[in-house]
Amino acid sequence: MPLRPRAPLRCSGKRGALVGMAGALAGILGASPARAQGRYESAMLGGRSALMGSTGVVLGVDGAAPFLNPATLVRIEDRDIAFSSAFFRYAHRTLGAWHQPGPVDADRYGELRLDRTTVTDDGLSTLPDATCYFFDLKGGERDGGPARPSVGRQTLAACLAKTEESEFGFDALGFSGESAARRVDQAQTLRYAWGRYSAGPSWSYSVSDRLAVGVSLPVVRTRYTSALSVSSIVEDAGSGAASSVTYQTALSGDSWDLLAHVGATYRLSRVFSAGISLRTPSVHLFDSFDASYQDTLATETAAVRHWSGKGEFVAPSPARLAVGASAEWSRLRLELDGFFYVGQPEFARIAADREEIAIEGGAVTSRRKSRLGVVEAASPIFNVGLGAEVFLTRDLSVLGGVVTDFNALSRLRGPLSIESRLFLERMSGVHASLGMVSYTRYGDLVLGARFDHAAGQMAAANTFASPVRLDPIDSRELGATLVLAGRISLRTVESVAREIGEAVEGSAAAPPARSTPREPMRAPAQED
Repeated sequence: MPLRPRAPLRCSGKRGALVGMAGALAGILGASPARAQGRYESAMLGGRSALMGSTGVVLGVDGAAPFLNPATLVRIEDRDIAFSSAFFRYAHRTLGAWHQPGPVDADRYGELRLDRTTVTDDGLSTLPDATCYFFDLKGGERDGGPARPSVGRQTLAACLAKTEESEFGFDALGFSGESAARRVDQAQTLRYAWGRYSAGPSWSYSVSDRLAVGVSLPVVRTRYTSALSVSSIVEDAGSGAASSVTYQTALSGDSWDLLAHVGATYRLSRVFSAGISLRTPSVHLFDSFDASYQDTLATETAAVRHWSGKGEFVAPSPARLAVGASAEWSRLRLELDGFFYVGQPEFARIAADREEIAIEGGAVTSRRKSRLGVVEAASPIFNVGLGAEVFLTRDLSVLGGVVTDFNALSRLRGPLSIESRLFLERMSGVHASLGMVSYTRYGDLVLGARFDHAAGQMAAANTFASPVRLDPIDSRELGATLVLAGRISLRTVESVAREIGEAVEGSAAAPPARSTPREPMRAPAQED
């Protein structure tokens, strides 16, 4: 995703300009035009669920089921592989006052007033997919009528999914400009990636024709990596004096955790049903963390600050309570879900032992060991999702939905230091979606789009303050994601392969009349 300023940069500054922009370990974490930490509904799972407002606590029938409510697994036909993919996402972000986010040190820079300081970013990226295998442990097949899960039916699923993702980067971003009789030339390279991966088994049991229960036990890996390299030359246009600054930082963190999803669904009547699920607090297993930092100021003499360290990176998943209600008629399905995420004092934490080295004039002036620690808390959050499916024909339906996406992180308040915040972005949003589903005897095909709008804050480096600090600015984003997902029945694949083999051998029977597809892994309820 290339970062494109609306106008060439006009700035000035010395060594502090790079210190503020880099933000050591914290500054990089704020750059995330695709998804933001603290927004739990930003990830898309199961194409059908994603297009129905991220619902599925009651009527889930795709790869999102183990993560929303594992009790819904009994609604899925046996021996299926369900897959969902969000292939492309376009995002347009606007960052107001990016080049001059806060007050200016008048003693050093005078009455500095820059115009056209807003930055816009346009990017096209690929997003992850989720894959689930579903197996019937006990229970017969369903017919094409108004089937309900048979009593005693058990379904097992094995799923691998990336439930959160946030990536951002640019290579060799260069700019030059003039301001306050100073000329600046700078180049930057940044790579940042945050993601949560979940993998594990899920099980569901149909206690009766009305009640189903389920449980999932995924292992969650939270992965964070970043690398930033900046070089800058600042020249005084009057005297010709110049200073050169280089800055490099990199870090890598892994947190492995274990949690459980437990849930139940209950059919209140032939039309109405309800569901509830609980995601437990995660249990930390193990982690790793490595980081390094170096900046160099070259004027008449060179000044270098360097440190590297190892330590802990802990990022537990917050507990969540989800409740849902649904209604099913012959041509219409509706679902309303609520998601309550409990607050937690430790949403993410880094702690590392490091050795700091300072060099001036070609000699080491200090060497000391210190402890780096940053903790980010999360507030309680409640989000609501609403989804609908309208059947145009028995084989074709239209999906739509909307879901809120409030941020659980605390508000940014400037000035900020590079070690006071782990995430330097706080945006809340809303997602709306629209798509279609085609049902065949081979499986399902889901095609649609989800549209995103988010607004909030992002911390920007104020290189005109002494010392350099981070100040919050306004941030807005519009995005659209193409969703292509589906399900294929392994039993159908085996049957087709067998028929092809018989046709080749010349022993195939006459083709049967076209059968009515089973939708979507379960026929809709019929009106009384």
